[in-house]
Amino acid sequence: MALRACAAPWRPLVDPRKDASPRRWRRRRRLREDRLSDLSDDLLLEILRRVDTHTALGAAALSRRWASLPRELPAMDLKVTDILPPRYHRLYLLRDDARESKISSTLLDRRRLNAITGRYERRAMRAMICSVKRLLASRAHRRVERLSLEVFAYSTSPCINRLVVDAVDSWGVRDLEVVATPTGPLAFPDPPPYSFPCGLISRKPAGQSRLRSLRLANCLPPPLRGFTALTTLVLRDLPSTTPAATYEGVVAACPQLQVLHLVSCEFTSTTRRLVLDSPMSEIRELLLDGELMVVELRSLPKLESLTSLHADVILCSTAAAPCLARVSLAFSVGPLEGNSFAALNRRHQDCLIRMLLDFFQGAISVKDLVLRFTGPDMWILPKNPFSAMSNLRRLLVADVPSSWDISWPHLLIQAAPLLESLYVHASHGQDETSQEVLGEASSSSRHHHLKELVVIGFQRTERQMHLVRFAVEISTALKCVSLLKHGHVVDNGPCCDWEVVSYVRIFELVVKKEEMYAEPAERKDSSDSLVNYERREIMSKQASLAGCKRGEEEDGGRDASTATMSSFL
Repeated sequence: MALRACAAPWRPLVDPRKDASPRRWRRRRRLREDRLSDLSDDLLLEILRRVDTHTALGAAALSRRWASLPRELPAMDLKVTDILPPRYHRLYLLRDDARESKISSTLLDRRRLNAITGRYERRAMRAMICSVKRLLASRAHRRVERLSLEVFAYSTSPCINRLVVDAVDSWGVRDLEVVATPTGPLAFPDPPPYSFPCGLISRKPAGQSRLRSLRLANCLPPPLRGFTALTTLVLRDLPSTTPAATYEGVVAACPQLQVLHLVSCEFTSTTRRLVLDSPMSEIRELLLDGELMVVELRSLPKLESLTSLHADVILCSTAAAPCLARVSLAFSVGPLEGNSFAALNRRHQDCLIRMLLDFFQGAISVKDLVLRFTGPDMWILPKNPFSAMSNLRRLLVADVPSSWDISWPHLLIQAAPLLESLYVHASHGQDETSQEVLGEASSSSRHHHLKELVVIGFQRTERQMHLVRFAVEISTALKCVSLLKHGHVVDNGPCCDWEVVSYVRIFELVVKKEEMYAEPAERKDSSDSLVNYERREIMSKQASLAGCKRGEEEDGGRDASTATMSSFL
């Protein structure tokens, strides 16, 4: 008892009253504060717009306030590929290499890879279907402007189609994108395209849908009659088993359609042609991408812009597309000699020349033209497929191979009497001397409207100098000659929307030009980009074609070499 009485009572090492300093209390209060919830709804919605839909929907579990925010998001992206782990993508590439025999593998190895990737795909689809079911189970009112949906083509669920129907009918979706990824068992490397159950994406009566843009990849288009607000339709990756009547029916069912893109689409038809004949159609922009696609334009009266990437376009007459103003054509032909396919390539060349000749005879209203003709051999000559283009104003000849005679665009200068701007982009390479250089310009023919000549990839070869000399001699209104040593052409859109990007300043000549299409600030030049200088005098007809005499002067705080046209040439 004495020992117990003498024992000192227990005390903490630190007195809590002394520890409770104001600074530490403020620090603890800051740690407990939820500053994110103190933000306004507009700022929180801006944060949710910058993350993916899976993360935004998961944020609803944070609090009651956050639960209502995802319903106000204007866009929703539901992609099965976002659920797949990185290991799946590595195995998928390995499986493709094994299928294409790029790596040594046995049939057992390929089956194992197929089983592993299939297991990942089924798990991802189950997880996505559960998320879609929970999304559909909530009766909250939503207003979504854009819905992007990606699923696997061979394993879908009825709730996926219900999601599309509810989005179009109840949510008021205006932009809809559905991608059916074509993957499946090893025995079916090319599965059929996905088709919507019952072939419907809306149950509303005709004329009540707000859908204005529809993009389908590996999906058969549903019946679109009655979608009066639909103006944009993009179809991608449809196999060769797709009937041509599918595409033709879409054009006939949607006369209000203004933009139609067929990308990597194939079809089957007895005539081997896709016929677009719709006198009441409002289509203004048409893109055709496919090497095995032959499209015959019979009647598209409002068509203004046409892009063909390796697709043969047959223009029946000048009345088939009377408003056609912008055209972009890209074709390539294989080796014409020394190859087992040389005879087939020569036949392809003859077909292309005949097609181009018929096309330009009917497309007399074209004002902007982009040409991308490539191949190991120069197949555009000696046959000239260009007829008179009386309305052509702007021309770009892009990606001219180094083995070609770059001076061949002089045929276009002669065929277009109203041409004002000519851009030529040459691929880098040594000048080939095996092909014949075109002749000089005749003094009897003069061009009175060409104001601008730009050569990208200029290396001062004989053919490039020939083209510049030809343009200078034949043009009486030439105001600008820009020769860029380095640069490339950037496509800003599918239909003749392009610009020149030069990342090394021109080293030769240049003359001030009147910007007809874009201001200098709109070009993507670097600090050493092209600088346009004021022209001091108009070159006379007797100007000598001598070497370039450079002069140094300061222009806007930057030193650069300047020369007049006569001193350069």
